[in-house]
Amino acid sequence: MTEPILFVDDDVNLVSAVQRNLHKTYSIAIATSAQDALAAAAADSYAVVVSDLQMPGMSGIELLTRIKELSPETVRILLTGHADLEAAIDAVNEGNIFRFLRKPCPQVLLKKTVDAGLVQYRLQMAERDVLQETLVGAVAVFVDILSAVQPAAFGRAARLRWCMRKLALEFRVRDHWQFEAAAMLSQIGALLAPETLERHAGTHLLEGNLDRLRAEAKVVEQLLESVPRLHTVAQIIDRQYEDPQTLEGLSAKAYTIALGAHLLRVAGDFDRLVGADFSFSAALAEMQRRSGAYHPEVLAALQKLVQGERSDTAQEQYLFRPIAEEVLRSLRS
Repeated sequence: MTEPILFVDDDVNLVSAVQRNLHKTYSIAIATSAQDALAAAAADSYAVVVSDLQMPGMSGIELLTRIKELSPETVRILLTGHADLEAAIDAVNEGNIFRFLRKPCPQVLLKKTVDAGLVQYRLQMAERDVLQETLVGAVAVFVDILSAVQPAAFGRAARLRWCMRKLALEFRVRDHWQFEAAAMLSQIGALLAPETLERHAGTHLLEGNLDRLRAEAKVVEQLLESVPRLHTVAQIIDRQYEDPQTLEGLSAKAYTIALGAHLLRVAGDFDRLVGADFSFSAALAEMQRRSGAYHPEVLAALQKLVQGERSDTAQEQYLFRPIAEEVLRSLRS
């Protein structure tokens, strides 16, 4: 069976006929509204999405544009009537649509186009895998250097990575590698200014030193900004000290950056307090006292994490968690 595809049309008879005719060839799901299609795309990954242009509530072009934000690799195909031809051509030219088909569309042509979409999807995924391997290698080099030159900064980076990963699970993020990379790379400023290490533990950092922390984060952001595919990671690091903002109504990329920044801020302040001999519970209480500095949902996720890590052993494991070989191996796996 092929990679999953999604067919969207508000004509119930049409989608039923398509599913009946194609289910033996493809792993096909159907949706009879744009809202149902968005919910399906948010829950699962699709290689190809075929959508009608004219649907109530949301056009096919808008739907496919939003699916592109959720899953950039998904190949998008538009079904359109003759009267909508100009809109379909514009959508293709703007890069949001792989191909468009006129309705009524013969099954043979639909299958041929879906097959072409699957080929395009596989090419994109192969290219992404190569880029991902290159990117992970670059991150591992940074971390290698950090572990050798500044072990204390590496230790903090490893603890931030653990905390970020735990917190991200509460938000059901599909791919949290960018959050983990932001945690690890947020500490490479120690390679440029080792004296900053002395300032990364203690309550004084929660007492009006944000300008200095923002400046340090900006240095790291500028260093990473030019690395291909690290733009989102760089933005997470740069924006971690911004005031909390809502996560509602954001595009997929903006949501990743905003959530990542909130997670990194909470993980960073929690680590500073624990590093200053606060217990997990005392560190959480101190941060709850300053709750206006943090996104409430992320602070609630930290509370849940702390409640699950109550023992003295858990805190000792946290403080002595970093093992260079283990972290580097996980980055490369």
